[in-house]
Amino acid sequence: MTKVFSKDVPVNQLQLVIWLFITAITSFSYFMYAEPIRSLVFGFMNVFSYFIIVNVNVYYLIPRFYKRNHKLLYLTSVLLLLLTVCWARVAFRSYFYARFYPQEQDTSTGMEVFVALLIPSILVYIISCILRVALDYFVLHREQERLKQHSAEMELKLLKAQVQPHFLFNTLNNIYYVAQQQSPETAALLSKLSNIMRYFVDTGQQQFIQLNEELNFIYDYIDLEKMRMRYPLQTTIREKGIVNGIQVPPMLIIPLVENVFKHGIDKRSKTNELFLHINVEVESLSIDVRNRIFRPSVNKTMGVGLQNLRSRLQLLYKDQFRLDIVEKDNYYFATLNIPLYT
Repeated sequence: MTKVFSKDVPVNQLQLVIWLFITAITSFSYFMYAEPIRSLVFGFMNVFSYFIIVNVNVYYLIPRFYKRNHKLLYLTSVLLLLLTVCWARVAFRSYFYARFYPQEQDTSTGMEVFVALLIPSILVYIISCILRVALDYFVLHREQERLKQHSAEMELKLLKAQVQPHFLFNTLNNIYYVAQQQSPETAALLSKLSNIMRYFVDTGQQQFIQLNEELNFIYDYIDLEKMRMRYPLQTTIREKGIVNGIQVPPMLIIPLVENVFKHGIDKRSKTNELFLHINVEVESLSIDVRNRIFRPSVNKTMGVGLQNLRSRLQLLYKDQFRLDIVEKDNYYFATLNIPLYT
């Protein structure tokens, strides 16, 4: 359950004012009709019961039921909460008078007392709903301010970093022209490296990019990795569906492919292979990656990369994605499925 008091100072102040207001009203009303001890006991019981109603509603019922669109369950829970609290207060009142004031005759019936306690409890419940609205407002306002500050810092860093990529690209172009005259193969590798670096720079601030750009980046990365291998890599790449015009978040596929070269390649083996299948459907995109397993500690070494990928997917798609990782028959299967929005 969420903490009773928020870390946001204005929200704490608002709660403090509300509880002081409730305490003052209840204590004053009892002091008018009873001696101090009895007034303090019943005043404390009132405040304690209201405290339960407010905090159970604000920090449990609303987040768990109302905000998840379980309206009927929420209303049922609220009704049960109010009835339980009022019944407990009636029972305590009967016990208190029978134990400490047996000589006094209580002329009020249990139902009359119950109704008298239920009405202010409903009022306190309404106040708790107002408190929740205020709490959400302050939290949202604080988050907006934090995002504004973070955005300003990122813009400043971006301005400072823009000079370095341009200088680096110009230098790579100069090396590329020299290499093209002496070693066309080296020039081709430099061109792919330049494409990869430009992809990092250009997509760093973009929320979505074209799928064909993402795939070109993946293919350049695979070609560069293949150049450092002693034996040829058996690569099978299949595209199904129309990739043009499809937008996806940048750098979403590379962790799966990168893990192949980190954990699924044995430089001494001649049977290294990589299978990459891209399937574009009407409302979803599926990425299937398969490779051999050469290292028994693959799960431990790949944990951080997969965890970061899953965390990013949860931020982007909530529960509307699927990431399956399976090891079977010395093969490693990774399947990613994400929705496509038009």
